[in-house]
Amino acid sequence: MKNLILLGGTSSLGNSVYKIFMQNGYKIYATYFSNNKNIEPLGNIKFHHLDLNDNSSIANFCEFLFKNNIKIDAMVSLAGNIGGKNLTGYCDNDIDLVFKVNFIGQVKLIKKILPLLTDQSRLIFLSSIAAQKGSFDPIYAASKGALLSFVKSVLRSLPAGSTINAIAPGPINNSTMTNAMNDEVKKIHLSAIHSREFLDINDLSKIIFDICQDHWRHLNGSCIDINGGEYLR
Repeated sequence: MKNLILLGGTSSLGNSVYKIFMQNGYKIYATYFSNNKNIEPLGNIKFHHLDLNDNSSIANFCEFLFKNNIKIDAMVSLAGNIGGKNLTGYCDNDIDLVFKVNFIGQVKLIKKILPLLTDQSRLIFLSSIAAQKGSFDPIYAASKGALLSFVKSVLRSLPAGSTINAIAPGPINNSTMTNAMNDEVKKIHLSAIHSREFLDINDLSKIIFDICQDHWRHLNGSCIDINGGEYLR
């Protein structure tokens, strides 16, 4: 049975992702960020608390993986913090939080779990159209852009045969981001998308799963834009 590490596994996208991997026989170790509740195991899924803003939380999660000798066949990182502000709206602590969750914490995690990767590991990071196009929120956009540079640069540090890639989706229907948009902002985005519809969560989950399969093994150190033509490069 293959193992999937799923960061942000209790998000709306995470819920869809773990279902498709579970249907295809993966054992899933999904993380969540919540201080009020413990999430019970579900079938072949185990949930673990992980705060990417906390070094001890990162260390504890990695300790669990090493203690149980969990070799990583696939890792999908959906973790993210959306500031939703322009530059002057950010305080210093909020800037730190967005970068730690969206980039720095994920880098620290990867550094620690390198020995658990194999020559067939498949790593995927969720970036954003904002990283390519720019955004009203420059801190969020920059943190997602940093992921793209990391993916390109860290490739040579991974086992030969493994892959690491990013996906930069446009607005996702019924996500935290699109649900927070007012009607005018939604209209602006939809008018730039050729199909005039936001990306479907289940479609994105299928794409994520497919990229983890061997027929994608020559995609490496890359970013796939999935934005319906809203931004072309």
